[in-house]
Amino acid sequence: MEALTGWAAKDEWDFQFLGMSNEPFIKANYPHHEGIWGWQDVGDQVIMVVRNMRRSLVEYHDILWDIGYAKTWEAANKHLDNLYAERPPLLDFLKWRDERVMDEIQWYGWFIDYYMENGLKRDIFTHRITNDLHWSMLMQPTVYSKDEVRYDRIVGDAKVEESFDPMCETITNGCHPVTIVSAEHLVETGTGRGPEETHRIAKSLQGMGKENISKYLIDESTWDCIWTELIINKKGLKTFIDREGVRETDYGFSEEMLEQMIVEINRLIDKYSDPNWSWRQTAKDLVTLLKEHRGMIDTEMQEVISGIRQPLKLSDFLGPKER
Repeated sequence: MEALTGWAAKDEWDFQFLGMSNEPFIKANYPHHEGIWGWQDVGDQVIMVVRNMRRSLVEYHDILWDIGYAKTWEAANKHLDNLYAERPPLLDFLKWRDERVMDEIQWYGWFIDYYMENGLKRDIFTHRITNDLHWSMLMQPTVYSKDEVRYDRIVGDAKVEESFDPMCETITNGCHPVTIVSAEHLVETGTGRGPEETHRIAKSLQGMGKENISKYLIDESTWDCIWTELIINKKGLKTFIDREGVRETDYGFSEEMLEQMIVEINRLIDKYSDPNWSWRQTAKDLVTLLKEHRGMIDTEMQEVISGIRQPLKLSDFLGPKER
């Protein structure tokens, strides 16, 4: 977006701690526990970037490792020069994986539901509609433990009416995305998918916002060139594709973890393939991506089952199947 318009992007945390400024593109992870609604009420529309869940989990840990597993904005800022430089040692990943991955699988699907459903308040782990009290507790993951915010403990059998995160009311066009972008397709070379995703992003900016950012959008004839310069010639900032060291595929997952990823992806595919959703182009695009991701994860799971991949050894305490 920066290259297409000449306008800068800014992280949600920087808006929160450095103050409001005239950067029209906001990088956000909210409502995930790594995010914060730091941009007040200046949002106009949402473009949702969807990554393969398996690869997203690896990159999530990579970034945590880059910033020294920082818990505050101030601490993270001290490590910004480390971003995207190299991959973490395998043992660091495995330790984090065993502690977090099964929960983060649920966060992944919950995040997608949040934006697709325009901020409908749902529980993270049951995906059931929840109430205001429970939602406010879910939004404070450093205050309440997973057990303390269990749905059956806070909501139980109480009747719950649909309610929406009021934050979405501050976005001109709501939280439902105007388009869905594949991070993997965007950086894919030799297939034409990369330039296609660039066009998708550019078209979503046409006519966008109160100040009409489209007047700053570079001519369409140059969009493919922009992609080539950034991805092939690497003239932009470092990204996840620039890491050195351990290969991404070397970070393995157990059969149980991969199986749970597929369960969650199937839930999303079934939900957004339903006629209540399938009329939307965003739902169609999401389902197409998720089916592609499911196929890749299933292939990996079959390799784990057959022994081609061995994320755990037979001699490990938990055995080859357990996480």
